[in-house]
Amino acid sequence: MPSFSYMDAFREGQWRVFRAFILRERRSVGQREEAIQAQLARIGKLRVLYGTDATTEEVTEQRIGLVLEGNENSSLAKLVQAYVALGGNPFDVSMFLYSNDEECPGLGFAYPLGMQYSLQSTEADLDSNIQKFKPSVVGGARTLDAEKIAKNMDIARRFVTQEMYYKRIRLEERIIKLSDLAEQLEQEIVAMTNATMGEGMKASWSSDLYQESHSVPALVFLFDSSFRVAEEDGTVPVDAKPNIDVLGGLPMLLTDVSPAADHNAL
Repeated sequence: MPSFSYMDAFREGQWRVFRAFILRERRSVGQREEAIQAQLARIGKLRVLYGTDATTEEVTEQRIGLVLEGNENSSLAKLVQAYVALGGNPFDVSMFLYSNDEECPGLGFAYPLGMQYSLQSTEADLDSNIQKFKPSVVGGARTLDAEKIAKNMDIARRFVTQEMYYKRIRLEERIIKLSDLAEQLEQEIVAMTNATMGEGMKASWSSDLYQESHSVPALVFLFDSSFRVAEEDGTVPVDAKPNIDVLGGLPMLLTDVSPAADHNAL
């Protein structure tokens, strides 16, 4: 079992190791933020702009534009330019990509709510549902309209298979993957800001966006005071008395069997 794989049941010694780890890592969030921002600048950001209903003024799923933010020489900018140069329509890449924040269908969610798609009718299966009398078994072809469509579509696609991947599919995949990567990097900055309350970072912490109880100092005190009784000044000495009142209701927080198990992640 690797280090730090525990979530809800662990010893005090395991907590001490993880505690030291997150406190050390907190010191380097500024450098991590700089590296992430540099990577985001290289990637760029592609936003989708949605239209609004003229009567209700609600945002619809109609896309009215794309906005490329950041460096004009970013990876996404170059990929979109290549896609257009090869005859592609950027609106064909994805319905969503980066939506324009709260101004998108679904009240800010990536995928619009209330949109449903279905076939116009149910296809009739002319093959028997009794295995013994299936035409495909006793002789004769199973006739399905979908087979006719799919067969002809396959024939139409054969001579342009390589071009489809080169001029459309591969570029679309790269654009979507870079957009996903940028979103993950932005979420990492949010997580670091939340954990450190913006200390040592350019990103600012606000009580309107974050919760102080989710910061590293607050969480460290929470677990420290769960294992040991806290002093009146808010400190929790390592050799303080075990907090029996709290530990009694949390049997998943375990005591180290021997001193050898102290400060051990496994």
